[in-house]
Amino acid sequence: MNRLTLSKSLRVQLLAGVLFSLLAALLAVALFYALGNELIDHTFYSERFAGAMTDRQFKRLQSYVTQQEITTEKLQRLNAWCSRASGIYLTVFRDGTLIYESPAAKAQAAYMEEAEPEDEVTEREYALLLSDGATVRAFLYYYAGDAFYFWMIGVSGLLAFAVFSLCFIALVNRKLHYIKRLKRELDILAGGNLEYQVTVRGRDELGDLAAGIDEMRRSILSHQHAEEEIRSANSQLVTAMSHDLRTPLTSLLAFLEVLDRDKVADEEQRRRLIRQCLTKTLSIKAMADKLFEYFLVYTSEWEEPAMELKDADELFQQLWTEYAFALESHGFAVHTELNELGGQVEVNLELLRRAFDNLYANLVKYADPAQSVSISYRREGALLRLILSNAISDQRDRKESTNIGLNTCSRILRMHRGSFETAEENGCFAVRLTLPLLGEK
Repeated sequence: MNRLTLSKSLRVQLLAGVLFSLLAALLAVALFYALGNELIDHTFYSERFAGAMTDRQFKRLQSYVTQQEITTEKLQRLNAWCSRASGIYLTVFRDGTLIYESPAAKAQAAYMEEAEPEDEVTEREYALLLSDGATVRAFLYYYAGDAFYFWMIGVSGLLAFAVFSLCFIALVNRKLHYIKRLKRELDILAGGNLEYQVTVRGRDELGDLAAGIDEMRRSILSHQHAEEEIRSANSQLVTAMSHDLRTPLTSLLAFLEVLDRDKVADEEQRRRLIRQCLTKTLSIKAMADKLFEYFLVYTSEWEEPAMELKDADELFQQLWTEYAFALESHGFAVHTELNELGGQVEVNLELLRRAFDNLYANLVKYADPAQSVSISYRREGALLRLILSNAISDQRDRKESTNIGLNTCSRILRMHRGSFETAEENGCFAVRLTLPLLGEK
C-alpha cells in the first residue's frame, strides 16, 4: 500500500492551509472590528469629542452669519451652511419661539418622536449674534458621521487580507524552502558527491520525491562500489592467476621441451613426463574453470537470480549427507550434526549447489585426512547456520590456490541474503554461513 495517505497529500495540505488562513483572517477581522468599535466609541463618538466638534462648528457658524450678514428675516440662508455637512443639527429660538430649524433637525425631530429615550441627541446651547444686532439662542449638535466606521471596516478588510496572505505564504514558503533545499542537494549530487544524503521531510508528494531521489542515490552508489569491487577483484585475480599459472606452465614447458628434444632416458621416463604434463594441464584447466565460474557468478550478481522455495530439512539433509559420504570415500572421518530446521529456504538451487561444491572441493584439497571433518547445521531464530571445520593439511602451501572458490561462495551467499565467513586458527579452518529461514519451526 502506498505510504502517501489522503491526510498527507500535498493538495490536501494546501487546502487545509487555505482554510486555516481564512479562519485566521476571519478571527483577526472580528477581533479588530470589536476593538475598533470600542476605540471609536470612546474617541470620535464620545461626548467630549462631540462637544469639541460642536464648539468648532459654532465658531464657523458665527463667522458665516457675520460674513453673509444674516438677519432675523434671512435665517433661511442658514440652510446653505447646514448643507455643507450632513451631520449638523441647528435650531434657533428668539424669546422662546422657534424661528429657524435646519433640514437635518426637522428630520431628527420626526425620528425622535418614535425613538427610545436613550437615543436622544444632546444639543449645546449658544448665543448667536445676527447682523441686525439681535442675539438669539442657537441649539447646535454636530455628528461626525459614519466615516470613521467605514475607515475601520476598510482597515479591517486590509488586515484580514494581510493575515490570510501571511498565513498562506508561510505554508507555501515552507514548501518552497524545501524545494530549494532539494534543488541545492541535487546540484551536490550532480557534482559527483553521492555520499551526500538527501533530506527526506514529510510524507507528502515532495517527501516521496526526496525519498525516491535518495534511493536512486544509494542505488548508484551501490553500483559504483560494486564496480570498484569488480575492478579490485579483477586486479587481484589477474595478479594471483599470473602467479599461480606461471608455476605449472613453467613446469609444463620444461617437460614438453624435454620430450620435444627427445632427451628421455627410456620409455618409462617418457611416460612419466607425459603424466606430469597431463597433471599440469589438468591443473591449468581447473584454474580456468574456476576463473570462468568466478566471472559467471560476478556477472549474475547484476541480475536477480530465479529463486524457488525448498524445504530446508529435505534439501540440506540430502546435500550434506551426500557430501559426507563423498568425503568418507576419500578417506576422511566425518562428524555430522544435522539438526532439524523446520522451515523453508528461498534459493537458486544451481548457484547454491555450486557454492557447496566449492566448499566440498576445498575440504578434499586442503583438509588433513588424518583428522576428522565436522559438518553441522542448526536453526537460530529465523536463520539457518551451517558450520564446516577441518584441520589444515601440511601439504596446503604446496598446492596452487587463487581463493576463487571461497570468493564465489561469498557472492552466492550474498545473492541469497545470507552471510559467509571464514576463520583460521591453530591449524584449523572453519567456514560459517547463514541463510534466512521462512516459516516457524
